[in-house]
Amino acid sequence: MNSFDRVLDALKFKEVDRVPVIPQLTYASALWINKTIRECINDPEKQYKALVFAYKECGYDAIYAGWEGSFNLLANGMGAELKYQDENPPSVQEIPVSNLEKLDEFTNKNIKGGDINFVNFKGIDTNLKLIKKLKDNLNDVPIMSYVPGPFTYVGVINGLTNLMISIIRRPELIKNAMELIYDFVLRFSILKVEAGADFITIADPSSSSSIISPKNFQELGYPFLKRMISDLRAENKNLKVGIHICGNTKPIQNLIESLNPDYFEVDSLVPLDESRKIMGKTCLIGNIPPSDLNQKTKSEIRKLSDQCLNILDDNGFILSSGCEIVYGTPIENIKEMVISSLNHKI
Repeated sequence: MNSFDRVLDALKFKEVDRVPVIPQLTYASALWINKTIRECINDPEKQYKALVFAYKECGYDAIYAGWEGSFNLLANGMGAELKYQDENPPSVQEIPVSNLEKLDEFTNKNIKGGDINFVNFKGIDTNLKLIKKLKDNLNDVPIMSYVPGPFTYVGVINGLTNLMISIIRRPELIKNAMELIYDFVLRFSILKVEAGADFITIADPSSSSSIISPKNFQELGYPFLKRMISDLRAENKNLKVGIHICGNTKPIQNLIESLNPDYFEVDSLVPLDESRKIMGKTCLIGNIPPSDLNQKTKSEIRKLSDQCLNILDDNGFILSSGCEIVYGTPIENIKEMVISSLNHKI
């Protein structure tokens, strides 16, 4: 059974030869080819080398084709300046939209002749080249890629504090903003699919119950996630679409399952067994804390991996980190996740 079949069967709760392993790993792989994160920015060849080295060295089952976070990549494509560092991923240097009432000034710069035309295509183009090269050279491995959830993306370009204030004072302004940026998010996502991404993970961390109430999620983030999933599946019937929301998602997991995603990435804050009780029909991916992968010993990571595999001993599970793996994480700890899966009896 190759990795592609193994992952697809896990999504469908079918029997697999072993539990798939898919670490949420992108820029952390730079260290393992003796590069900094900054050295690989806008260089698809270096990114490809790092990601493929990590995949082959560790033997896991899918590759996340990305580098800078999808929120920041899209914001940069639409004109925001990024701050670059050696050991941390790029971030938006200064919020490009201080007033959501003037959001159209930001979006209009990215329209030419009535069509979407990103003003700074360099970073997006790098990502698309990376996806294509991975897909062209690794046909039996799922190529995955993150895209931003509209709710979180509004917070990236307007600032998280401003987003939280608007939830209380002017929620309709947020809804209008999401409508205005939706087509740009969708176009960005479709470009990734056209480049060869097999799985698209919609990352919407600001929808977490650690940040907003379940009611706010149901009224703001949820409708746009539902729309995105539908629109992406209409674009490509073979595409798999999942959801990633950081932090505590237990209060909204029933809503997430009602979106009918192909998978859900569970943060390490939520026990897997509790998630399974709520999300009985969705393949769960998770959830070793990235801080543990970064700091703990190989034997400790083996124990944590074994615990995850024993807790969720069913066919609808993929072993992973609870969130993005950080730069500086020992590659040996990623290998331990795969070794644990190989030794686990389903």
